[in-house]
Amino acid sequence: MNESAGIRVQPGAANYFSYEGVLGEIERFFPAERLRQVLWIGGRRALEAAAPYLPALYRDEARSLRRVLSGHCSESVVAGYVAEGAQADLVIGVGGGSVLDTAKAVAHRLQRPFVAVPTIAATCAAWTPLSVWYDDDGRALGYELFPLASQLVLVEPRILAAAPPDYLRAGIGDTLAKWYEARVLCDAESALPLTASIGLSVAAQIRDVLLADGALAVSANADGLVTPALVRVIDAVIAGGGLVGGLGERFTRLAAAHSIHNGLTVVAGTERFLHGAKVAYGILVQLALEKRQDELFNLHGALGALGLPRRLSDLGVDPRDENGIAAFVAHTLRGQESIHFLPGVVDAERLRAALLTVEAMPQR
Repeated sequence: MNESAGIRVQPGAANYFSYEGVLGEIERFFPAERLRQVLWIGGRRALEAAAPYLPALYRDEARSLRRVLSGHCSESVVAGYVAEGAQADLVIGVGGGSVLDTAKAVAHRLQRPFVAVPTIAATCAAWTPLSVWYDDDGRALGYELFPLASQLVLVEPRILAAAPPDYLRAGIGDTLAKWYEARVLCDAESALPLTASIGLSVAAQIRDVLLADGALAVSANADGLVTPALVRVIDAVIAGGGLVGGLGERFTRLAAAHSIHNGLTVVAGTERFLHGAKVAYGILVQLALEKRQDELFNLHGALGALGLPRRLSDLGVDPRDENGIAAFVAHTLRGQESIHFLPGVVDAERLRAALLTVEAMPQR
C-alpha cells in the first residue's frame, strides 16, 4: 500500500434511525413536495414482512410506484426501474443486499435521495454508498462507489427480529471480519491516516459487542423478540460495519477471510451457505495462517456458540475431496486475492497447513 496516497473518507448515511416505529420518519423527514411520487423497490418476502410497519404513503396508489425485485442488481434491471421511475421524487429500497444495491443504483441514476429500509441484518448494504453489480445470469461483475450515501437508513427492529436467524448469524460473521482483516492491513503500515486509526478502533469495539451479545441476539431472533442485545448487534452489523470501511477505506477492507470465502465459492454445494457464514470460517483460517493460537481458540468457541461454521464439513465440503480442496486452494490464492496482504508468502503449502489446523480444533 502507498501510505502517502490520500484516502476518501465517506463515513456513511446522512441519517440513521433504529427504533420501533421508525418507518414513520419517512413522512416526518421529507417535505410534501418530495413525496408526490415515490418509487418503492423491494423483495417479495421483504415487502410482506415490512408491510405492517410501512407508513400510509406505501399504500397510496396515487403517490407510490411499487416494484418487486426477484433478481440481482444488473444493468437491465436498473435501467428498467430508471425508465419507470423517471418522475419519482424519492427512491426507497426495502429488503436485503441485492434489493438495496439495486435501489441505490436507481437513485443514483435518477439523482434522487435514497432511503434504505433493511429487513435483514446480514450485511451493511443499507449503510454503504456502493452497489455490487451482476450480469443477468447472477455472475458478479464488480462494484460501483457512489458520491452520495443514503439520505435515511431506517431500521425497524421488529422486522429484523422476525427474519430467519441465519441472516443475523451471517451478518455477525461478516462484521466480525472487519476487525481481523483491518488489523492485518493496518499493521502493515508505518503510519496510518487518523481516520483509518479511528476505523480500526471502531472495528475493535464492534468485535467486542458481537462477541458479548451475539449469542443472546441470535437467541432473541429465534424467538422473534426485540431485546437490547438484538438491537445492539443489528446496529453493529448495519451501522458499525459500514462505518469501519467508510472511515478507513483501503486500510480497513479485506484480507484473508474474504479470500477464503471466494475460494469456497468454487466448491459445489457451498452456494447454499450465506456469504457471512463462509467469511466467519475464513477468519479462523486467517488466524491459523497468522499463528495467533489464543485468538483462534477463543474465536473458535465463540463461533460455536453462535452456530457459525467451524469446519469444512459445516459448509458441505469434504476435506478428503482432493479435487475440491485443490480447486478451493487455487482460487483462494489467485494473484488478485486479498489473502496476499498477510505478511510473508502465502502459498498452497501454508494455506493447506492452516486448513488442517482449523480442522483439528476440538469441537467444544
